[in-house]
Amino acid sequence: MRDAREIDWHREVRARLRATRLHPQDEAQVVDEIAEHLAAQYAELAPAIGPGAARERLLAELREPGLDDAAAARRRRARPAPTRVWGAGSLWRDVRYGMRSLRRSPGMVAAGAAALALGIGLTATVFSILYGLLLKGLPFDDAPRIAIVRYVDPRNGSDDLPIPFGDFVRYRAGQRSFETLGAYGAEMATVTGGDRPDRVRAARVTAGVFDVTRVRPLLGRTLVATDAMSGAPPVAVLGFATWRDRYGADSGVVGKVLRVDGHPYTVVGVMPERYEFPREVRVWLPLQLDAATARAGEGPSLLVVGRLRAGASYEQANAELTGMARRIATERTEGGVTFRAVVQPFIRGTIPVRVYSLFYAMLGAVMLVLLVACANVANLLLDRAAARTREIGIRTSLGASRLAVIRQSLVESTLIAAPAALLGTALAGGGVVAFNRAMAELEHPFWMDIRLHPAVLAFVLATTALASLVSGLLPALQSARLDAAETLKDESHAASSLRVGRLSRAIVGVEIALSSALLLASGFVTKSVAQLRAVEPGFATTGVYTAQVDVPAGDPDARRRFTDALERGLSSLPRVEAAYVGSGLPGTGWGGGSFAVEGRSYTRDQDYPSARSLAVSPGFFTTFGVRVLRGRAIGAADRGGATPVAVISESLARRQFADVDPLGQRLRLGGADGHGEWLTVVGVMPTLFAMSMRNPWPAEVLTALAQEPRAAGASAVTVALRGPVDAGTAIRAAVRAADPDAPVYDQASMEAVFARETWMARVLGTMFMIFGGVSLALAAIGLYAVMAFSVSRRTRELGIRAALGASRRDVIRMVLRQAAAQIALGMTAGFLVGGAIVRLARAALFEVQPGDPTVFAAVALVLGAAALVACLVPARRATKVDPLVALRID
Repeated sequence: MRDAREIDWHREVRARLRATRLHPQDEAQVVDEIAEHLAAQYAELAPAIGPGAARERLLAELREPGLDDAAAARRRRARPAPTRVWGAGSLWRDVRYGMRSLRRSPGMVAAGAAALALGIGLTATVFSILYGLLLKGLPFDDAPRIAIVRYVDPRNGSDDLPIPFGDFVRYRAGQRSFETLGAYGAEMATVTGGDRPDRVRAARVTAGVFDVTRVRPLLGRTLVATDAMSGAPPVAVLGFATWRDRYGADSGVVGKVLRVDGHPYTVVGVMPERYEFPREVRVWLPLQLDAATARAGEGPSLLVVGRLRAGASYEQANAELTGMARRIATERTEGGVTFRAVVQPFIRGTIPVRVYSLFYAMLGAVMLVLLVACANVANLLLDRAAARTREIGIRTSLGASRLAVIRQSLVESTLIAAPAALLGTALAGGGVVAFNRAMAELEHPFWMDIRLHPAVLAFVLATTALASLVSGLLPALQSARLDAAETLKDESHAASSLRVGRLSRAIVGVEIALSSALLLASGFVTKSVAQLRAVEPGFATTGVYTAQVDVPAGDPDARRRFTDALERGLSSLPRVEAAYVGSGLPGTGWGGGSFAVEGRSYTRDQDYPSARSLAVSPGFFTTFGVRVLRGRAIGAADRGGATPVAVISESLARRQFADVDPLGQRLRLGGADGHGEWLTVVGVMPTLFAMSMRNPWPAEVLTALAQEPRAAGASAVTVALRGPVDAGTAIRAAVRAADPDAPVYDQASMEAVFARETWMARVLGTMFMIFGGVSLALAAIGLYAVMAFSVSRRTRELGIRAALGASRRDVIRMVLRQAAAQIALGMTAGFLVGGAIVRLARAALFEVQPGDPTVFAAVALVLGAAALVACLVPARRATKVDPLVALRID
């Protein structure tokens, strides 16, 4: 048997360094260092695995691809010229070496790339949504200068109030911050003049609305100032979809007559495709009001838009209009007005603040997922670095600089992140398709364009670069800190493993904190979605079919005859169990406002209580299965000439009539401005679910449709029926019998209506659950990897403990005790971060308080269970190692 003295390690090392052309002095020093190291290693390994195997293993280290590179670096250091560490040649050599090196660890590469792909894919998906809805902007020239102007009332916190026409006229005449100001009011209207009647969104606008966007019409012209003058011929501008669908894209449409709500308008222009400014408009009509006689605070309430002048800022515009608002308030007749004008970028002022907060909370959540993925990859690279300490020691002893070692580690992390970016982009594409499919049946802003824009791809590239840097920097710095002499003398790698173990545990602590934050947010949203799905709304959704029907133009009596005939026609159809005609549906489509209770005094507007109101036919209660808790329902006898009646919700009765019997009490809708009849309360019903996350159980008032003056002037009514029938055909037949020209639209089951109204909570809640699930899986994997590494590093120690009499249970308890403090600290920090995310995402919560202890407990239980499993597996594996074998492991 050959021993260490019979092997000439100096000759073996010198033979492998001959091609590197080192300086003789450098070569002698390097050969001595490595030969001494190999001889010591051989002396340790030969008794355990045999002389031949020991010799082959040690000589294999001298065949590492990095040996030549390191020697070359040592040779270059002897040159007087400075070395370009980040030159193209050096980087390309590192890339080739990194690819060869990573090819020997396919499992690690696959695990790291998969983790990063999930993080990058989720982040890119949410950024695509955020960019397409909020950041990309309007599709117009110099769009950031397009603004919306609204009133804010500090007294009650209202921040989206429209502006009376009289005030708008004064702003338009006196302001200097805008190139142009325009105003509009939008409403649903029935258009005829083609193949069929349609219900579309029509906007009555001033000419300035078109000037704001600087978009030229596809055909004809837009509206001009003379179109709004009294006595001007009625004209209309068509949207592209209306022109295409109603007129077959006829280029000769200009000059034809379009009827809107029964009134004729001459078509003067067609706008380009996707032009629907200000909000999903299909037809534009002139706003014909006399600006010369408009008084401050009077006229219809309008939304105001404008384009800032070149050089003007939003701060300047706000300051100017705030001063004008104070002056205009002095002209108002009612006095005490505290409205303040606010100027904002159009999209920012149009999308509710809570939606902004929700989407930014989602972006923050997925960035946390990405950080968890980066931490996982960093741990994998740290474990790999621990296994390569001898190789790195040889490279540094041969002259490789610390910067070169850092560069090599970062190149390897980039090689892992590159395929992850491609896979993540594919995942993001699928996520965008799924989101758009979920949005397909919902009305959404015309500017929304969610896809993988170039800006999104640039974001993916930047995210990938950040991920590779974050995941590779710590392992790189750790590798660069290694001392070549100490590393070559550290036969068991104990010192380097200890350093890596500490760093890995710190990284996993961060992973647990981030995952705890995401799981907490996901837990709140999950509970919210579960409660939303299980909620008892107080009305039937199964087997009920609904539609909207236009009421033909005519006097109030004619409109009432139409609604009466419509309800009779629906009720008389075969197999129809119940039918309803009213101003809206339970849960959605209600009116609302303040009301007064008879015998009570109110000094300020905000002192009046508020409630949602709905005018209903007697069939409401049977069609939707709404029971009356006290008193009676609205009946057929509740018509014009009879005592006006109302049925109120239990929530309203509890708030307003807690100490008295609500039956027989009287109230009047309209608050301070109410001049209608007093309504006698004849019944109390359960509070109906409002399909709203902000106020799900509001106070509600039902009035009789036949007694409601506003219903007699309504342009449309809601119908519903219940029974095993072809509902769409039945409704259309009943409408044709009442009036052949009345259009039917928005046909849907009540279940579909419910799903549409609760879409945000369900879809965005599902996304949060995905984020939490992914982060939990990544954190569990990371914890498992660290515990496995820790146990493997302590195998000899555990063997000694077992030899001294420690039981398997003692060993497992010791391993778990080591992880417990780390897990507890990470969860505590994570709960603090998660609480902030939950507060941002409150718009997606349903009847869940941000401090709900059951959610905190459930998240702690789930994460604790996952951590327990991740720790138990390596701990149990350690107990199965033979103590005699463990004692021979260095």
